[in-house]
Amino acid sequence: MDLDTYRVQAREWLSSAEVPHVPLELDERFEVLRAWQRTLFDAGWIGISWSREASGQGLSPTHQLVFAEELARARAPMPIGLIGLDVVGPSIDHHGKSWQRAELLPKLLSGEHIWCQGFSEPNAGSDLASLRTRAVIDGDDFVISGQKVWTSWAHKSQWCALLVRTDPNVHKNAGISYVLVDMSTPGITPRPLEQMTGDREFCEVFFDEVRVPRRNLVGELNEGWRVATHTLSIERAAYTVRRRVDYEVAFEDAAAALRDADLPGPETALGRRARVALGRAQIALKVLSAQTRQTVKRLDAGEVPTPHDSVDKLLLNGIEQTVFASIAELLGPSRALSGSSPLGLEADRWVHDHLYSRATSIYGGTSQVQRNIIAERLLGLPRD
Repeated sequence: MDLDTYRVQAREWLSSAEVPHVPLELDERFEVLRAWQRTLFDAGWIGISWSREASGQGLSPTHQLVFAEELARARAPMPIGLIGLDVVGPSIDHHGKSWQRAELLPKLLSGEHIWCQGFSEPNAGSDLASLRTRAVIDGDDFVISGQKVWTSWAHKSQWCALLVRTDPNVHKNAGISYVLVDMSTPGITPRPLEQMTGDREFCEVFFDEVRVPRRNLVGELNEGWRVATHTLSIERAAYTVRRRVDYEVAFEDAAAALRDADLPGPETALGRRARVALGRAQIALKVLSAQTRQTVKRLDAGEVPTPHDSVDKLLLNGIEQTVFASIAELLGPSRALSGSSPLGLEADRWVHDHLYSRATSIYGGTSQVQRNIIAERLLGLPRD
């Protein structure tokens, strides 16, 4: 289908759809966005660039970008299951077994199953290859013991894509395997961690002799690092596309609130400050829009993974923090209060989003890690 026709169809559908209001409270937000995912799935707007063999729409990443742009235009949210949709699912489709694609991916797409990503550990975050969670082969099972941390939505997930060490006698990434784990399996304990936003979607997860069928292995034994590299690359590239929607919706909401509050003119200090803040945020979004189109070209060409994904992630870090810091600055002393500020901005929302944005330079690979990748693999600089 040509892109213009696809855009018209997306715009028409969104204009007639009941776009949900997303509450700030975490559990309510989760349920609203999960129901929204089901709505999108039933209407054929989920898995747009996934293969038909994986129950997707079989279209291009550019079609996915078009729909993301129309979501932003309609000020509609992304669905809740993005770890599955944009991170784990594509790797299962690319590296998984036929039964894994057939049995797991349709429920992932619909939101019936929510997925989490069990990669980082207390002593293996930036240096992910030093992970210690161990899987020992016992007959037809892996027996898994260890701990993961910063595992988003683990307490609400049905499945986890887990990195485990299956050969402790080789150097780091040479002995890692990629295993799919049913989160209802005995021996798994997720514990939510409260963040400075007050949310508790990040979790630490403990595995105590958890038995997982060997058939749940993705790719080959001890070659999980190759699959993990694909997952991380997809995460960094796809995240650029989907977060652009969130930023543009936020910007439009802030601009609308300021208009409704009868923003003072540019001759006043407050009016000038508001216009500078909005201008800074809008310029950042224009930069992100241009980068997103380059990202989608790479995805269309199948150029994943590539060190350019680190450029996406590093740029995104700065833009997210710029957008939300610019808006939060306008709250002034009102940021310590609940409800609306004198400029009509909801203090709770913008303080929450500003605080959450501080994590951008950590999750998905820290900014320092991204700079190292760019320096070594794109610029050819020597290791320090």
